[in-house]
Amino acid sequence: MKKGFGIILVLSMLWALAACSSEGSSSEGNESASKEDGKVYELQLGHTGAPDHHYQTISEKFAKEVEEKTDGKVKISIFPSDQLGNQMESVEGVMAGTQDMVLTSDTVLSNWVPDMGILNLPFIFQDSDHVRTALDGEVGEDLASLVEPHGAKVIGWWENGFRHVTNSKKEIKTPEDLDGLKIRVPEGEVFIKSFKTLGASPTPISFGELYSALQLGTVDAQENPPAHILTQKFYEVQDYVSRTGHIHLSSPLLINQAKLESLPEEYQTAILETAKEMGTEHTNLVNELEETQWKEVEEKGMKITDVDKAPFQEAVKPVYDHYKETLNADIIEKIQGL
Repeated sequence: MKKGFGIILVLSMLWALAACSSEGSSSEGNESASKEDGKVYELQLGHTGAPDHHYQTISEKFAKEVEEKTDGKVKISIFPSDQLGNQMESVEGVMAGTQDMVLTSDTVLSNWVPDMGILNLPFIFQDSDHVRTALDGEVGEDLASLVEPHGAKVIGWWENGFRHVTNSKKEIKTPEDLDGLKIRVPEGEVFIKSFKTLGASPTPISFGELYSALQLGTVDAQENPPAHILTQKFYEVQDYVSRTGHIHLSSPLLINQAKLESLPEEYQTAILETAKEMGTEHTNLVNELEETQWKEVEEKGMKITDVDKAPFQEAVKPVYDHYKETLNADIIEKIQGL
C-alpha cells in the first residue's frame, strides 16, 4: 500500500512539473507575440524651455513622427519647463537610467565630457551653416562618442542659437562695457572663463532660477537667444540687449543607452533617424523665428544694440590659448578649418 502511494505521489509531482513547464513556455510565447502585436513603448522627454518655446515645438514634432513611423507603438511624452528636473539632474538621470530622454545643452554635458565645452568657445562658429557642417559631420560624431561611456547616447544635435547679452544697467557696445558686470552664465567652465576674460563677473545659476536672480538683483545681466528673452519674460527685468552673438549653444538630444537598446531594432532605427532629421529642421525653425522675435523684443521696450564683434573677438583670444592646452586642440582646429 505504501509502495503504491509513493508511486502515485511521484507521478503527481511529475505531472505538476510538466504543467508548470508548459505554462512557462506559453507565457514566453505570449510575451514574444506581444512585442510584435500590440505592445506600446512609452518614453518621457524633458527640456528646460517654456511650453511656448521652440524646444516644445520641435520635441512634439519629433514625438509625432516617431509615433507615425512605428505605427503608434512608440509614444513619447514631452515635459517642458524642467518638470522632470533641472538640466543637471535630468542629464544625470538619463545617464543613470532613471529618466528616458532629455533635450539638454552642450554646456551641461561638458560637466561630464569636458571636450563638449569646445562648442562653447566664443566666436568659434561663424553662422548656423558652420554649426550644422560641424555637428552633422566628424566633429559631432567625435563628441557624441565621448558621452556613451556614461550610459547615454546623443541621438541628435538640435538647436538653441547664438547668444546675446542683456542687462539692467547700461548699453553695452564694447568689451570694456562688461567690466565688473554681474552676469549669469550656465553651469559650464568655458562660459565662466570667457566672461572673466572679458572683465565681467560671471555667476553660474540654473536656468529655472534665472528670472528671480535678475529680479532680485543677484545678477545684473544674462545672455541667451531671443527666444528665451521672450518666453522667460526677461524683458520685464532687463532694459538693454546687445547682439553680440558671442557663443553658440547646441541642444543635444540624449537618450539612455539601455532604454534605447531595449526597444525592437526597427523602433530604435525610427528614433535614431528621426532625431537626426530634426537637427536641420530645428535650426531652420530657430532662424525663421528669430526674424520676428527681435521685432517683438524691441516692441517689449528693450533697447537693441548691434556691436562691432571684432574687439570682442580680439579680447577672447587668451581663452583659445588656454583651452588649446586643456581641451582637444584637434577638434578646435577642425571646427575652425571647416
